Amino acid sequence: MLSKRWQRRAVGTVSWLFILLVCLWLVRGLRWNVVWQASPFLLKGLLVSWELAIISVLIGLVAGIGLAAARLYGAIGVRHIAIGYVELIRSIPQIMVIFWVFFGIPAVTGYTLDPMPAAIIALSTIASAYLAEVIRAGLLSVSRVHRESGYCSGISFLDIFLHIVLPQAMRNMLPALLAHIVMMFKLTALVYLIGLIDFFRAIILVNNREYAPEALYLTMAVVYFVCNFILSSIVRSFDPKYGLVA
Repeated sequence: MLSKRWQRRAVGTVSWLFILLVCLWLVRGLRWNVVWQASPFLLKGLLVSWELAIISVLIGLVAGIGLAAARLYGAIGVRHIAIGYVELIRSIPQIMVIFWVFFGIPAVTGYTLDPMPAAIIALSTIASAYLAEVIRAGLLSVSRVHRESGYCSGISFLDIFLHIVLPQAMRNMLPALLAHIVMMFKLTALVYLIGLIDFFRAIILVNNREYAPEALYLTMAVVYFVCNFILSSIVRSFDPKYGLVA
């Protein structure tokens, strides 16, 4: 006989398939031909969204490591600068950071920024501030015994940080890092305000031309849900408790 676990999974799968079939029946009359014809353009926008999310997280991760290290191990002045930067970026709306970069840098330097580099700078700035706290928590999760053992062995502080503390911290905070990619992917929808054609703006442009809001906005919701569900499932595989706490 099937175990209760497999029975629950079977019931859940059948229920989801039934709901999916009902939803497909309800939306059968929408203008899906518009979505199909615009699919190359929409896929290009989706790739831009993923590109922004991945690049900003990678740059933010490197900057976040420096900010977290400065906050934990830096001199008083450096520590205060790191704290001020992190708290400032985390306490203001993300759209303000995007506008500051896109409009503020040209106003100060006299050089105009294209939407793509402006979006990368802004999203990386946001990612670095949020990841700095994630990394700081990861560094604090490493037992002092490991650092003290390194000191007793005559290893330099930098080598202890790079080869002993940081690898363990990265392993401990991996679920939080993956969850941050979910957040950054959703955050890329804001860059349409500075003229960058990501997936969100691509949907809007197609709708402005063809006016099929039901099919297009439903497609946008499904695509964002599927992408974030896949990312969340990856996080859940590393941390089963992810998503259980509201």
